[in-house]
Amino acid sequence: MSVYRHQGKWRYEFMIGGVRYRDSGYETKQAARDAEAEERRNLKRTNLDFLRLCKSRLRDLRINRTRKYLEENKKLVKNLIKRWGRQRTITKTDVLEYVQAVAEKRGAFVANKELRFIRALFNHGITLEWFVYNPCTGIKPFSIKERKRRYVPPEEDVKKILNRASSRQRAYLLAAIHTLGRSSSINNLKWSDVHESHLILRTRKAKNSNEKEISIPINQVLREALDKIPHDGEYVFVKKTGAKFEYRDKIVPSLCRKAKVPRFTLHCLRHFGASKLDNAGVPLCDIQELLGHEQATTTAIYLQSLRGSTIEAVKKLEDLK
Repeated sequence: MSVYRHQGKWRYEFMIGGVRYRDSGYETKQAARDAEAEERRNLKRTNLDFLRLCKSRLRDLRINRTRKYLEENKKLVKNLIKRWGRQRTITKTDVLEYVQAVAEKRGAFVANKELRFIRALFNHGITLEWFVYNPCTGIKPFSIKERKRRYVPPEEDVKKILNRASSRQRAYLLAAIHTLGRSSSINNLKWSDVHESHLILRTRKAKNSNEKEISIPINQVLREALDKIPHDGEYVFVKKTGAKFEYRDKIVPSLCRKAKVPRFTLHCLRHFGASKLDNAGVPLCDIQELLGHEQATTTAIYLQSLRGSTIEAVKKLEDLK
């Protein structure tokens, strides 16, 4: 589609090189057409080397990374093309000014994330030998004064939402809790990956972008949940129509409302499972393997964000008088 009416206003929308360009709020169809024509004229003056780099990077991400990661990079690429697309060269100063603006508007955490994306974008060009210099070189991440702790729902709240879930939802949630898996990995779980003593989850969260297989032992609770699921097709979790189930972020918050507990998301069940293992004294290396982290340091930081503050930790020493 190009120019169309939406909620009483006119808008334009078109795709070039995998990047979507759109704007809305025009009173007339002709005004939207004129704005689209101007946008297309501006794109013709774009730095073709930079546009080529962005297109190649998005194509690589489409093949090797998750859909969420791809969509995040698409938004960034669109902003960068608008900002740098007509410059012949992109300098270190350009990158620094951009991430500083992001930090001021959206915070240091988001700015650091976009800096990593931009660095990876230019490293992609260096790998292809299109560039010899990364303008992100030497730019340090912004310091984060206080990192938000990951929320770990209380066990009683988890039990309450399980009690309010349908049989299909309950099986899915139990799989999330007892495998510590991400929703994308559980969605793609096939019956061929489920064995007598273990199952195989696949993730692309690894730093090298390659798909990683994680072997998860099947405990008694998970075994009973899996045994109750009909073998309706290739995938373990399917819709009533038989199509592969795609988890929707609204399911757990909806169950929280029904159970009248504080809102949390499916990913918080991963936090819950990791926290339970940590509190039980499970070795770091075992938790690392289950979480699918490449580095033990990542797992250590992850667990640290789940634990209580150092003040609460020191209080436990008060009985040593």
